[in-house]
Amino acid sequence: MRIATSTIYDNQTGSIDNLETEYQTLGNQLSSGISFNAPSDDPTIVSEDLGLRTTLATEAQQTADISSASNQLTSTDSALASLTSVLQSARSLAVQAASGTNSSTDLKAIGSQVSQLLQQAIGIANTQYNGTYIFAGSTNSTTPPVTANGSPITGVTIDGNDAAEGQLLDNGQKITTSTSLQAAFNVGAADGSPDVFTVLLNLENALNNGTVTDESGTALNIPGQVIQGSGSTTPSTLGDAPLATPLTADNSTIGTTEPAGSTKNYTIDIDSTNAAGVQSVETYTFTDQTAIDDGTPASVVGQINANTATTGISASFNVKTQRLTISAADGGTFYVSDQPTPSPPAATAATTTGNFVEAFGLQGQADMPNTLSTQLTDIDNALNVTLNSRAVVGATINTLSAVQSQVTTQSTDNTAVKSGLEDVNVAAATSQFTETETALQAAFETTTRLEGKTLFDYIS
Repeated sequence: MRIATSTIYDNQTGSIDNLETEYQTLGNQLSSGISFNAPSDDPTIVSEDLGLRTTLATEAQQTADISSASNQLTSTDSALASLTSVLQSARSLAVQAASGTNSSTDLKAIGSQVSQLLQQAIGIANTQYNGTYIFAGSTNSTTPPVTANGSPITGVTIDGNDAAEGQLLDNGQKITTSTSLQAAFNVGAADGSPDVFTVLLNLENALNNGTVTDESGTALNIPGQVIQGSGSTTPSTLGDAPLATPLTADNSTIGTTEPAGSTKNYTIDIDSTNAAGVQSVETYTFTDQTAIDDGTPASVVGQINANTATTGISASFNVKTQRLTISAADGGTFYVSDQPTPSPPAATAATTTGNFVEAFGLQGQADMPNTLSTQLTDIDNALNVTLNSRAVVGATINTLSAVQSQVTTQSTDNTAVKSGLEDVNVAAATSQFTETETALQAAFETTTRLEGKTLFDYIS
């Protein structure tokens, strides 16, 4: 069978083209280090590789998110550490002041230090990270969440909410990246306990102004039952003061020694001595129907405050904590004591001594050491709140560290798989490149020889 010269040439040219394509592909692999450079090189491998690239991009974003969240939480933890230090310093100063050996000048010097601690606490509450106030909740406001009122400071204004910021990671986990003023500073506590700013203000006022207080040792109401409120005639709503309820034998220990069915009376003396040594004794008689504080002069608080100008003694009632506070602002001392009370009708009831002091959990004697000792409880409570908040932040940082480690491991594994798909086997590719080059050279030489032949060379 005779083969046409053109057919020989076509076959030879096709072989050369194939060898050149393979030669170029191997050259690209060796120069780029990647085993394929176009989807057509290996569609299955390319598809798998593209999936891995998407996964690695997601993991890179996760790493960035975790790093950002960790940095913000670290900033929050640092702020809480500073707040812890402030409260511990305040506690040390309160203990120092409560020793009973300090003069009024000494107490004011300590009060000046507490004032500085208050300013530090406000500064900590206004800590920023990346332009955002970390304790402002979800307001994202450009206004600091805590603003000092007056100079010297007489109070603070809170501009924020209790919503802690959260950051949603790409793997579906939502990590809280901050804490709130309520969680860290005890602002708006459900149990009515004072926040950090109020604690420091109370301590400063007691030291600078010589304010002596006697506060109920425990809540007045029995568990779950409100005894006194605002006196409103409408049902209370969330956040409102509860309705007023008089004291009766059913919900307090006052008058429990009275005959059944009689009106229960109790009488107290408040014996006060101011800083100048002037003594004043006032007697008050109440019944079990007397409101503690309904805003009228007939209430317990109203009757005591009616004599403030003479005695220097004032009273207040905290609806939320259900605690009565009696105070003197002149640096003196005072005593609250139960007195015998005739119970009407006199013919059927014996004279008894009420238990007002016991029912309200009062100390009986109020002076500066007792006042500061009582405030230590508020400081310790605020400190515990801050420490608990810091523990939550620390636990979150640990969680993020664990997530970061997991993502890093996954990314390392996926990178190895991607490398296995993409990276060229240099030794094998080099050997094949050399073989292809040799074959291509041989093909060129063969073609050159064929081009020198004519038809007469084949038929002669």
